[in-house]
Amino acid sequence: MYVHKDYRNEGIATKLMQEIIKIANAREYATLVAGIDASNENSIKMHEKMGFKFSGVIKNAGFKFDKWLDLAFYQLDLNGPKVPTEG
Repeated sequence: MYVHKDYRNEGIATKLMQEIIKIANAREYATLVAGIDASNENSIKMHEKMGFKFSGVIKNAGFKFDKWLDLAFYQLDLNGPKVPTEG
């Protein structure tokens, strides 16, 4: 998710993430995965505060602003379904 620069530092991203986690838990998802520009320290800190754990990096996954970017993955384990089903 992206929050416009004029609205950052107002807790919007945290509120949105809290709602996403709430909905994911209600739908009995097992895991949420975040793909974050590895140099985006603010987003990484926010995800870590929400309980996300680092799970890996894809080097040179994207090219933006005339440079290659690494994609860091973070995951949040949720309660998941009471009884997993075969798919």
